[in-house]
Amino acid sequence: MTPTSEAFSRILIDKALADSGWDLLNSHQVRFEQKAGGRADYVLLDDKGATLCVLEAKNQDKDPYDAKEQARGYAENLHAPFVLLSNGQEHWFWNYARADQQDAYRIERLPSPADLARQRLKNMQPPRPLLTEKIGSNYLAQFKPDLKLRGYQIRALEEIAKQFDGQKRRKFLLEMATGTGKTLLCAAMIRRFLATRNAERVLFIVDRIELAKQTMEDFNLVLGEYKPVIFKTARKSGELLGSSVVIATIQSLMVDRRYREEFTPFYFDLVINDEAHRSIYGDARDVVQFFQATRIGLTATPKAYLKNIDLEKLSAEEPKVLEARQLRDTYHYFGCEPGKPTYRYDIIDAVKDPEGPFLCLPKIFDIRSDITTQALAEKGWAVTINEQEESFKVQDLERKVFTPARNRLMCQAFLEHAQKAPDGKLGKSIIFAVNQRHATELTKILNGIEPESAITITSRIPEASALAKDFRDGKRKERIAVSVDMLSTGYNCRDLLNVVLMRPIFSPTEYIQIKGRGTRRYTFKIGHTEYDKEVFFLLDFCGVAEYFEEKYDYSLPLKLPQEGKAAAKPGKINEPPGEYQPEADGKGTAGEEPKPEIPVWQGRDTIVSQEIYLVGPEGEKVDVMTFRGAFERDLAAFAGQDAQFRQAVEAEDDDAIETIMQERFYHKPEMYYSPDKLTITYGVPAPTPAFVYGALKRRPLPSKADLIGDAADSIAARFNLRYNDQRWVLATLGLIADDAESRRRFLAGDMRIFDAGQFRPLGGLPALARFAEREQVFEAIRQSAFVRQALALAA
Repeated sequence: MTPTSEAFSRILIDKALADSGWDLLNSHQVRFEQKAGGRADYVLLDDKGATLCVLEAKNQDKDPYDAKEQARGYAENLHAPFVLLSNGQEHWFWNYARADQQDAYRIERLPSPADLARQRLKNMQPPRPLLTEKIGSNYLAQFKPDLKLRGYQIRALEEIAKQFDGQKRRKFLLEMATGTGKTLLCAAMIRRFLATRNAERVLFIVDRIELAKQTMEDFNLVLGEYKPVIFKTARKSGELLGSSVVIATIQSLMVDRRYREEFTPFYFDLVINDEAHRSIYGDARDVVQFFQATRIGLTATPKAYLKNIDLEKLSAEEPKVLEARQLRDTYHYFGCEPGKPTYRYDIIDAVKDPEGPFLCLPKIFDIRSDITTQALAEKGWAVTINEQEESFKVQDLERKVFTPARNRLMCQAFLEHAQKAPDGKLGKSIIFAVNQRHATELTKILNGIEPESAITITSRIPEASALAKDFRDGKRKERIAVSVDMLSTGYNCRDLLNVVLMRPIFSPTEYIQIKGRGTRRYTFKIGHTEYDKEVFFLLDFCGVAEYFEEKYDYSLPLKLPQEGKAAAKPGKINEPPGEYQPEADGKGTAGEEPKPEIPVWQGRDTIVSQEIYLVGPEGEKVDVMTFRGAFERDLAAFAGQDAQFRQAVEAEDDDAIETIMQERFYHKPEMYYSPDKLTITYGVPAPTPAFVYGALKRRPLPSKADLIGDAADSIAARFNLRYNDQRWVLATLGLIADDAESRRRFLAGDMRIFDAGQFRPLGGLPALARFAEREQVFEAIRQSAFVRQALALAA
């Protein structure tokens, strides 16, 4: 039996069918080689013996799509509503019984019996148009009388419905300012899709477990009968099977490729990406692409990589750069023209809305100390510490040098200028600090000045989510929350009066998100008197507002991240924008916790003002050769000492493992373990829980061959590639994974690498010329997580 024979293809197809729940030994479910005006290789039956689907098998060296018309005849004679075309490696699905359905399209995994039964039911009971489900301001009032949809929310819902019904569009992007009720809008949209049978199951993707819990609160109120669940807990309790609305973090879907192992491509009919500008890249993009569903993105800050670009000129002069920008552009991913979402409602719209205003703008206080002013200057803050002359930039403060006098001065100035609540007390406030240690020091200073006024809320603090919720709901005495980045996105505290920047920000996306914490309006009630929140105070101690208002050049295109790097290397303010990250507070890997030997400057500080310049932080490296053994040894010891961590591993609670590792294990002195360094050491781009399970011998890490296969499948599905074209992708990935010189030449666009031996069976360069989408596909390979990790491994 040769690997290119149809018999060999059937072996692979048999396994794929079994993996999707088909019993090949049960002739009442799967029959082989039925004669009906021709021969169908497989006939898939429902539980009553009726034909559901014909599956046409082809040799592995043939494109299964070419068998579509042949399979149509078999399906018509057998009255099967569906056709599957496969060569064992590549699968295509065709719902040809519905005239309004699309052509056959690539899928990554064969549908299960339940998938096909559900698709047939949809054919028998077609969904009604979305617009037939009328939506007005009182659409959700039955669940809570004061729950009203606003005009702009209704307009957004209607625009999606019009394009869905009339134009058959299946990708949408809502660009809406923070605080405009995107979660409530989504609840109404989900209800509309479910009520009209345009969806039976909905996946709502968030990027942090705190946001999943917050969304669950809202969905339980207005979607209760659809039994919303959080994926990470429901998958173990059995609740997942009875739910029509699943809320999941992108991490919980990615770990161990659960999105592939626990779902089929047809499981969800509607997939919604919250904070879509962050959840459509690399492996996260693969998760979303896996599901054959309507896709809707939500964001206040889309990444516009095609903005301020001459597309025709770039296409002619640097087509690869254009492809890279298209892959990362949020608008492009959701099928929109550059800068033109399906519906936009920004902060200015919300402030000027005749029905509103629905948001408020800040009153900015630019307060700079002498140290800050010098650190913002080009030469930096020059100071003598321990008889050594040093120079520090603004991003070095509290990272490379501690400044107690500056910290105390900022806290005193904040208390003096902060907005008061109508009851005369300090208004509720969030202070954004540099890192965990800085946040703790600021909290100590504030509580020293006004006892029990401040609390630290970061992901390294036990029960941080509960603390954040209680602070939001007014169940705590403290009026000040000191954080790093945990509260910077998705945190809805409507009565917040002060947003305080005690750390620099250089990313416009981050700045907009942080400002959004204060833009929500609120009505205070004291006795029988009401007071409206009309403005929030932005107390800026690092020159951030001036930078974005006066120095940042918005006419420049976004700068693409460098190959193999997490972010572009920052430069001066007149260069294309870079991405600056605060040091992580426990939920990320963006920075290193300050070391004990960092000097403390004991001098004085006073208030002044100055310009701002951008310089990025630096990281450190460790000896990789000794890293892996030390990690496995130390992790085993840690598991023996920490009962909570042990329980999380036993329960396979991936979010808990991630949090505990960040809080108690990573970023310690000496070895300084981190996910990036584990990736380099093991040579596998896996998430933290996968490294934990592997080190503790609970399950093996995925192999390089697995990763190459997954990357090839994902790219082939993304571009709807035929089998022969997918073979080029697989061969290319295999070559650049193993050969650094070929990888360098491929990234440089040197097509001569395709003269290598593994490409000769594919026809070499003459055959490559017939690969119509090669440029787009090769650019997708260059931008893939697999190649980024290969570059990291070679660094």
